[in-house]
Amino acid sequence: MAGRKDPLISPRFTVKFGSKLTGSFREVTVVSAETEPAEYKFSDDKGNPGYFAVPGRLKYGRITLKRGMTNDMSMWKWRKEVEDGNISSARANGSIIMHDQDGTPIAEFNFENAWPLKVSNPGGNANSNDIVIEEAEIICERIWRAS
Repeated sequence: MAGRKDPLISPRFTVKFGSKLTGSFREVTVVSAETEPAEYKFSDDKGNPGYFAVPGRLKYGRITLKRGMTNDMSMWKWRKEVEDGNISSARANGSIIMHDQDGTPIAEFNFENAWPLKVSNPGGNANSNDIVIEEAEIICERIWRAS
């Protein structure tokens, strides 16, 4: 089967947002770019309805990162920059890289001017053996697939 390309499996990825946030994550969710349509509805000179749509404003989704809670404070420190009003220093470019079975980088998604909208404080449950998960929701001004 010459030329066969196996699809990537989801657990092989790395995350890095400049010096703000890097490391291992349990789950990453990325909503890609979208163009909002600018719609125009009209009636012609005979009263027939017409419609057309043109590309409008670009909209980029949010990135959600989840990981097991440790003593790593990087998500919280990054969010604190935003809370303190230091938005320009909080903005960071980043990447999420998907790897194949051998660990070779195959797909790279890049993010421009990203900053954390929220960091979720994990809850506890004395009746559970689940890992405690902390979560960050990150917004950015641009997303693109580089490879």
